[in-house]
Amino acid sequence: MIAEEPEFPQIMSDAEIDANIAVSDLVKEKIQRQPTDKDLADEAVALLKSLFPRIHQNLVTIWGTGPGEAYLDGLIMDDRGNRKGFPPDVMRALLVLQRVHFQTFGTFKRVDPWDAGMKP
Repeated sequence: MIAEEPEFPQIMSDAEIDANIAVSDLVKEKIQRQPTDKDLADEAVALLKSLFPRIHQNLVTIWGTGPGEAYLDGLIMDDRGNRKGFPPDVMRALLVLQRVHFQTFGTFKRVDPWDAGMKP
């Protein structure tokens, strides 16, 4: 004996369901065009250049070096404890540049795997 399927109340008409299935052009465009790492890096550089020209110049000078990596790390993580911090869009730009720097050059830090997790 086969049990009858329960009947669900119809909330929308078939035409409304079909209309809601179609994805709008705006959403399609957004899905198709995600910013590349180069787009994100270019935006980050332009933002720093306009809002923090001294930081931009320092990064241009030491980009691709160990001091460049340390400088980016120091901008992102305050080790002095008395900093106000950057606006969110600038912090996002710094994080993008840190990621691009790491993906391009790797890390310059010397890590001893036997010292991991041990603090004096």
